[in-house]
Amino acid sequence: MKRRLFLIFASCLALFSVSSCFKDVSPENYYTFRGETVASFLEKNQDVFSSFIEILQKADIWGEMKTYGNYTCFAPTNEAIKQYLEEKDRLSPDKRYASIADLSKADCDTLSWTHLIRATYFIKDVPEGSFPSVNINDRFLTLSFDSVSTSSGGVRVRYCINKNSHIIEADDTVQNGVVHVVDKVINFAGDYIYDMIQADPNIRIFSEALRLVGLQDTLKQWIDETYIVGEDSVEKGFQIQVYNQSGGWYDVWYWGQRKTCFTFLIEPDSVYRRYGINTVNDLIAYAKNVYDESFPEDAGLYGADDYTNPKHPLRRFVSYHMLPFYCGYSNFNTRSDLIDLYYTGDIDPEDYFSTFDDHTFLRVSTNFNGNREVYVNKRGREGNGTLGFSGPEYPGVRILTPSEMAGVEQEGRNGLFHYIDGIIAYSKETREEVLNRRLRIDWTTISPDFLTSGARHRKGVGHQEGICFKQPKNFHLYSTDCAFSLRSPHNTCYVYEANAIDIVGNFDFYIKLPPVPVDGTYELRISYRDAGDIAGVVQNFLSEDTPTDWKPLGIPTDLRMTAEENPNIGWKSDESLRENGGEEAILSLDKALRNRGYMKSSDAITTYEPVPHRDKEGLARRILTTQYFYANRNYYLRLKLVLDNPTSEITLDYMEWVPKHVFDGNEDRH
Repeated sequence: MKRRLFLIFASCLALFSVSSCFKDVSPENYYTFRGETVASFLEKNQDVFSSFIEILQKADIWGEMKTYGNYTCFAPTNEAIKQYLEEKDRLSPDKRYASIADLSKADCDTLSWTHLIRATYFIKDVPEGSFPSVNINDRFLTLSFDSVSTSSGGVRVRYCINKNSHIIEADDTVQNGVVHVVDKVINFAGDYIYDMIQADPNIRIFSEALRLVGLQDTLKQWIDETYIVGEDSVEKGFQIQVYNQSGGWYDVWYWGQRKTCFTFLIEPDSVYRRYGINTVNDLIAYAKNVYDESFPEDAGLYGADDYTNPKHPLRRFVSYHMLPFYCGYSNFNTRSDLIDLYYTGDIDPEDYFSTFDDHTFLRVSTNFNGNREVYVNKRGREGNGTLGFSGPEYPGVRILTPSEMAGVEQEGRNGLFHYIDGIIAYSKETREEVLNRRLRIDWTTISPDFLTSGARHRKGVGHQEGICFKQPKNFHLYSTDCAFSLRSPHNTCYVYEANAIDIVGNFDFYIKLPPVPVDGTYELRISYRDAGDIAGVVQNFLSEDTPTDWKPLGIPTDLRMTAEENPNIGWKSDESLRENGGEEAILSLDKALRNRGYMKSSDAITTYEPVPHRDKEGLARRILTTQYFYANRNYYLRLKLVLDNPTSEITLDYMEWVPKHVFDGNEDRH
């Protein structure tokens, strides 16, 4: 009955939309009662927080601060509120702001919602970059660091929120969350990301190029008013049954509002000058040299000053710097607190992201050894998907940290931008050398909705939580008789990068696949993961150009059996093979598996035990097809449940594009 009620309610259209984000109610964030809530903590320190209390009361959120739940409260001091009022008064010649009484209800709402997150985050546990969850005002807050001199002549580190507000007292635990005291009202620009870029004096050349290519209207999109979810689906959530080691249910909430956001990677003018680029005309010439070589078939198909043409080199150059989702500095790759659990050896987590320039993508990897550094299109320090390959090294381009951008307002209403320390472009070299490799692509990176919502990095407890989506971008659900959710990264899972998509019910859906870098023969692979009795039998289809002409890819895949139990796979452990026949037996089975359309999973990824994925009989890779693919075409993959089962589950973990020069050679076991 519980299951039926969930599916019925989840499939109903709601009558109204809501602006709040999903609630985070992780059991790990429940604290032993110590006699204080956020409200009583502030009341106990009236001499410091009386102004903020008045604002919370005027916003009608004060009562919530007294209730049981999870909150992170950034509490500005009375002096901080005084400074805010003085600045607002100075900028408003037609209205006085002498006290809180002069603030409107809307002003107090914005102030309150900006300083509150419905999740508990201790500063010591948050890496530099965006907090995992949005605040109640539906914006991400950014954590960065700077330094200040002490009275004894030393230097100490300060924590900064959105660059302007410093934490002067951190991690005061209360029954319903945590309080951090800040010395200024947190600033959150209301401008669109386009206007934020235009206002930055350090990126004049790029901002002029952005103006010329005519993306102003696109970059002022934000809320999708057609996306409607019922309030209970967002605030209260549901439970759905999934397969796990113990069996059972987990909680999901729907993403309350679909937003369009952008992340820019931008070279400051100082970087351009190193390459002899001093004006936007110099940049146009640079882009023409790069893109006429990379796309010779398009050279001459655009007017010299037709900058809005998608084939124009300047338009391509600018669009390659745009990611169609929100991504803070710490959110490009998997969570830092899960690295030691799921990765083996000296390797970097890596991800591949499609850009705003159609049929292009870039690689982002993070070096967690020593100083944490994030790189774009680097090759030479291999990642968990490409470990084992040799060849020329490419240094890539480093993304600057928020602390290195101190004083720069980098976030707007619908996105943010990061400085980079070199030039990026979808050049011939990038396509043929850097990206022409085995591409292991996490399914949770394929829809912009998964990243903009924060669901990909939102930490849950065990298998307890997830975020549901209605028709996420780049996916299409033919059947709504299913729950489509992104499971929170957690410490006990058998999946790549610690998170995955779970679909429960009678599913039939397709995915727009990310592009390949160059024309050629590729293997298209997807991860295989058995899910026990509640799993289904799935038929895969492929369509080219439009998602209509579906061609079946082999026989259906039975997800009810492990790779060892399924005679169509014939998996055996390396250990048992080594005992009976040594390395030759292992190589022989690998070849036999490939002949049946399967491969063992990677030994570069481990489970939490830890055990390499290659050694788990429930994990494998399914080779769906080997054929010629074109870099400038769209491809769609369809997964259809062929046995009616309202409790069926499928887990989407990762896919692989593997070029012929890799799988025809001595491909490693990674």
